[in-house]
This record gives sequence, C-alpha cells and structure tokens, in this order.
Amino acid sequence: MVPEVQERVRLASPRGNALDLPAALVAAGLLAVSYAGASGLPRILLALGFTFFVPGRAIVTNWPRMASWSEVAMSVIFSLAATTLLATVMLWAHAWRPLGLFQVEAWLSLAGLCWGIAHRHRRRPGSSPVAAGVVAGEQ
Repeated sequence: MVPEVQERVRLASPRGNALDLPAALVAAGLLAVSYAGASGLPRILLALGFTFFVPGRAIVTNWPRMASWSEVAMSVIFSLAATTLLATVMLWAHAWRPLGLFQVEAWLSLAGLCWGIAHRHRRRPGSSPVAAGVVAGEQ
C-alpha cells in the first residue's frame, strides 16, 4: 500500500516574524553605525548581537525544518559557526579585512532575512491570505 500524502496548510510563524525583524534592525543599525564611523557602547552591543544572532537567523529563517527544532538556539549556533568559518577562511587567504567581512556578511544576512520573510508570507494559488505555505507528506 502506498501511504496517503496529506497536505496541510501552515500558518505564518509569528515567532519567525518576531525574530526576523529585530535581526534585520540589528544588521541595519550596525551597518549604519559602521558606515558613519561611530564607536562606543552602542556599536559594541550591536556587534555582539549581530555576531551571536543575525547570520544564523538568516539561515534558519530560510530552512523551515531547522526552525521547527529551535529557532533561537539554532540561530545562535549557525551564526557563530558561519562567522567563525568566514573569519578563518579570510585569515587563511591572507585577506583579513574585518570591516569588509562584516559588511558583506551584514548585507547577505539582510538579503536572507528579507527573502525568508517574503517566502514565508508568499500567497499560493488557492490558499487563504493567512496561509504561508503548503507542506506535503508530513503527518
């Protein structure tokens, strides 16, 4: 017997939205502060928030199965892993430019967050405006 394929409609995750917006604000704020050349406590706090959360959140928001495990914990793990990996590659390549690395990472993170938000709220034919997507094969 072939198992029946069930389709169910998932609603847009309010937790995903509540995590993506602050992550995007941290990335945009830190970009603004770095382009302005400002320093001090606000820049340090934004840098810590960015390093520990934003790149990982951009990954997790686009990986729904990973988000179902733990959106915050997986964001922190992936953020630290991605930041460490990119810094290591830059050091090995003898191209250490921390500000340039951060700016590329921040713009890519913003793009990933925007893509994830848009993908989560995309309307599909035949679905209600509240529906975020159709997942097939889950029981």
